[in-house]
Amino acid sequence: LLDKEEVEKAPNSLNDKLLDSHLGDNLKFTIAVSYKDCTGCGLCANICPGKKGSKALEMVSKEKLVNDITLKETEYLFNEVTEKDVMSVSTVKGSQFKGPRFEFSGACAGCGETPYLKLLTQLFGDRLVIANATGCSSIYGASSPSTPYSVPWANSLFEDNAEFGFGMKIADEVKKQQLKNIINENISKVDEEEKDIYLDYVNDINVDTAKALLSVIPHTKIKPLKSLKKYIMPISLWAVGGDGWAYDIGYNGIDHVLNSGENVNILVLDTEVYSNTGGQASKSSRVGAVCKFASSGKKTPKKDLLKIALTNPNVYVGAISLGANPAATVKVMLEAEKYNGPSIIVAYSPCIAWGILKGMSNSIDEEKKATASGYFPIFHYNPLTKEFKMDGKSDFNKYQDYLDCEDRYKSLKIINSEEADTLLKENEDNAKNRYDSYELEGKN
Repeated sequence: LLDKEEVEKAPNSLNDKLLDSHLGDNLKFTIAVSYKDCTGCGLCANICPGKKGSKALEMVSKEKLVNDITLKETEYLFNEVTEKDVMSVSTVKGSQFKGPRFEFSGACAGCGETPYLKLLTQLFGDRLVIANATGCSSIYGASSPSTPYSVPWANSLFEDNAEFGFGMKIADEVKKQQLKNIINENISKVDEEEKDIYLDYVNDINVDTAKALLSVIPHTKIKPLKSLKKYIMPISLWAVGGDGWAYDIGYNGIDHVLNSGENVNILVLDTEVYSNTGGQASKSSRVGAVCKFASSGKKTPKKDLLKIALTNPNVYVGAISLGANPAATVKVMLEAEKYNGPSIIVAYSPCIAWGILKGMSNSIDEEKKATASGYFPIFHYNPLTKEFKMDGKSDFNKYQDYLDCEDRYKSLKIINSEEADTLLKENEDNAKNRYDSYELEGKN
């Protein structure tokens, strides 16, 4: 998003690629691709809309596209154009005008996890602090010697990530209490016209009161505040990891955090297998899924982590799918973060281990089909309003067609033909029961 001055300084070749943003006078926008970092998966071109049958993006051979002119354009756009604050991040469009603090990871091309992480950084920006469980997200999150993150990020063990994030939150609260104590003990030193700024922060630490306090720090008469400046802004703490962590080995820590009452947000990137070790069965894997340790089809149903979380009325609970409902995904992330208490969001994340027949360039479309068929219903429960809302409709007549789109289920008919029909029917019955229980939750 370029202002008038940036448009004037831009390479001349960019002129016909800059479009009216309708977000203010003289603001233009364009879509720029980092050719050096593109993995060639085609996902962006597949999902990006267009007009009159013409797509906004298309895949073109790099040899035809990359030249001195295009490299000059992208260098300018990436390095010289500043981030603008002209639209609320509460909309899909507004969130995408925010520069991500997660870029160019080493994840598989078309990975279903990374779009959620990119969005998370766009919604919460530099306030974001991530505690990351060991797994795929920790590998592409910290592949030495680089990291795709430009916000505080740390990886602990596989089994204790929820506690790890919980400790970060408690540490930040200690710092916030230290700030409040210093202000209370020295309030008599500040200028009378600025006293309310300090007291407003003490009484309610939020983004607005923090910004106001930061504005007076350069000339504050409370000297210790200057050395603690970096702790003034409230953080947005998220414990992030896969289903192997959340459903299996780290579950007791998640249960502890959800029952703590503390403002810790948990994001589960649900691939329904232990992805980073080659696609082993996890407690999130479903009946009939062909994966390692379940080579003839898993015989037990998926653990319902969301239903367990819903038994605690003081926990914000959400199930999201970018392909099914991008607007609801943004809404749920924002509401979960705003809620002053524990939250858990499970994000449906297609994985290369599934064997999507149309390839990973269709992973977002696969998310859409999963919700439309009832395989992965999306919803949210907000303890503040006591509202439980389904965020997508499902037609179970499409269920078996969805299973046939992925090799993890389609191969069952070859590997275990005798039990295939029974297992896949049980898979669908389990999904119907889950869906019915969520709908009942909404009526209650």
